[in-house]
Amino acid sequence: MKFKFIDPDSPEYEAERSLRWEVLDKPLGRPPDGEALPEEQKSLHLVALEGKRIVGCVCFHPESPTSGRILEMAVSEKYQGRGFGRQLLHHLERMLLERGINDVYLYAPADAEEFYALMGYQAGEPVEKMGQKQRVMKKSLK
Repeated sequence: MKFKFIDPDSPEYEAERSLRWEVLDKPLGRPPDGEALPEEQKSLHLVALEGKRIVGCVCFHPESPTSGRILEMAVSEKYQGRGFGRQLLHHLERMLLERGINDVYLYAPADAEEFYALMGYQAGEPVEKMGQKQRVMKKSLK
């Protein structure tokens, strides 16, 4: 598997957005979104490639020189449960440390809380985001 950072001008960007919709939004009955979130333009987009196919992605938005939020992470259904998500997240965390980013947080839906807990993220308060109950989860990368 190969990991690669892309930006919104990259040819792979639409495939990344499509994968995120397929895995995260489609099961909730949400239609494909025509426009990217403003944060996406200033975010880091890491994709996992198997050959030329994007099988996983994570979008990270820096909020300060030393911290930020994982906006979304998705792994293709065919590749779930095979360690791709762990590899993708580990790779992102290493790259963030190299950039001086030490503190990361995210909003995890209930079905993802266990995964992030196993990855060392500490569960915080529950919140409601986009009509879905989620939990703030934080990790210090130092």
